Amino acid sequence: MSSERTRLKSVSICCSPQNQNKDQQLTGTSHVRQSSLRVMRGTLVVIFQALLWPVSASVLFTVSLQESTYEAKLHEDVNLECLFSSVQSPSDLTVIWSRVEPKPFVDVYRLESGIENHNYTSAMFIKRAQLIHEQLKDNRAVLHLKKLQIKDSGTYRCIVKDKDDGDYKQLVLSVTAPYTVIKKAIVKTGQDEVELSCESQGFPSAQVIWSDGQNTNLTEMSNSTTRSTDEDLVHIISKLTVRRDLVNNYTCSFLVKGGTQQTATFSIPDEIPPHCSTPYAWIVAVLVVLLAIVFISIIVRMRKNGHKTRLSESSNCAFFLPQASSATTDSLLTVNENKLQICDVISEEATEKPQSLRNVLIRQYSPLDTNAQMKHTLVSHALLSKEGQSLNISSVLPDKKETILLLGDPGSGKTSVAQILSSCWAGSTTTDPFNIRRLHLVFHVDCSRAKGDFFQLVKSSIYHEKPVDVSELREMLLGPTDCLLILDGYQEPNKDLDETLEWFLKMRQTCRVLVTSLPGNCPALENNTGTVLRLIQKPAS
Repeated sequence: MSSERTRLKSVSICCSPQNQNKDQQLTGTSHVRQSSLRVMRGTLVVIFQALLWPVSASVLFTVSLQESTYEAKLHEDVNLECLFSSVQSPSDLTVIWSRVEPKPFVDVYRLESGIENHNYTSAMFIKRAQLIHEQLKDNRAVLHLKKLQIKDSGTYRCIVKDKDDGDYKQLVLSVTAPYTVIKKAIVKTGQDEVELSCESQGFPSAQVIWSDGQNTNLTEMSNSTTRSTDEDLVHIISKLTVRRDLVNNYTCSFLVKGGTQQTATFSIPDEIPPHCSTPYAWIVAVLVVLLAIVFISIIVRMRKNGHKTRLSESSNCAFFLPQASSATTDSLLTVNENKLQICDVISEEATEKPQSLRNVLIRQYSPLDTNAQMKHTLVSHALLSKEGQSLNISSVLPDKKETILLLGDPGSGKTSVAQILSSCWAGSTTTDPFNIRRLHLVFHVDCSRAKGDFFQLVKSSIYHEKPVDVSELREMLLGPTDCLLILDGYQEPNKDLDETLEWFLKMRQTCRVLVTSLPGNCPALENNTGTVLRLIQKPAS
């Protein structure tokens, strides 16, 4: 009995409210401790991620911009800038700036592994674009553009590469020109009306607003005409016809992007000139027309007389080819074989160029005595078109800015034709069946062991004690000088040469190009060349 009481007492003690509260407190404390541990673990994970994140992010090479748009004025300078990640050796960077819009894509500046490369640079930027090398150590690729032109406006791409890592960003340059002070004019158009005229130019295009002294908008009554100037500025003339007997003020305003750039006000009738009348204007116009007719008549007569004189003088030395369709080999060889006729016809732009390179090339090709070789080649070889049609040998000389690919089997005479062209131009032959002496320069380049880019190859073909400047040579080949470039024995693939030659063929202004090769050795050039000829040996008779 006593044991049962003791058991009941213990049960009652354990199940008492005070003890139950103590158990609940202990259970709650354990839950709080577990939650705290979970929070601490999460915090440690976040801390470790924050510590490790810069290490992983630092390996990414990126390019960024401080400004995405630049605005500059005509004829001023501007610095276009992009930022890049830190590198170990800034002097080994590759930085390429190009203008991608508007089309076509143009190369502005190129630094390849720390070395400037102007082989691809557009002619419009080659003397005006420069990279500020001192900024590279500060992780800045800054392009300095000088003497800005309106056509410099567009989207520019900045590419920066460090070994195998690289990135790029694009920015926009807008070149503007403030509108000039308005030139006013008043012309009488009728008995009671005068025409007010406002003239100005700038960039971009402006809207001309007309109003009177009461701020009434008269723009719909006006007439505006625009044209583009040599500097790509927008030249605007806006006219408004008003009554001359009404006292009023009229204002023309040139607005660009919502802002007024220039204004001019007419005070009518106070500013109407006293002699602003239609009869006087007609008299002046008639006199101007008569003087112009007399002047033009004199010029035409002088030109006719001068043309006759030049024809009589040139007939003594000029060598004219027969028509290509009817000329034969014999007719090409019967023109004064025993008398040397040299008639140097030099274009106006060529006379402005230094004659030193021309003299060097003439001395280089003059020792080639190809009279017998030329006669044998013309007699024993035939020139065929791509379709197999027989052509005159003179067809091998390209026209201005034309490329001709001359194919032939080994020993077919391709190199002989190239040597004949060179020596004939230099005056080493008694006849000129190609009419080649009218050209200012001829370059004969042996491509059988070609290395490097196109311009270096041409430079290496010129034998002179004083090295030829590559930039001057490049300017001559790309410019208006009428010259012939013979690439003898060309063969693909040759990565550097193929790429620079392709660029040259697109960018040249005048240069004629003759390429000789074996069939199948130039598939890319053959597909992209409009004129493909074939040289074969005639069957022995």
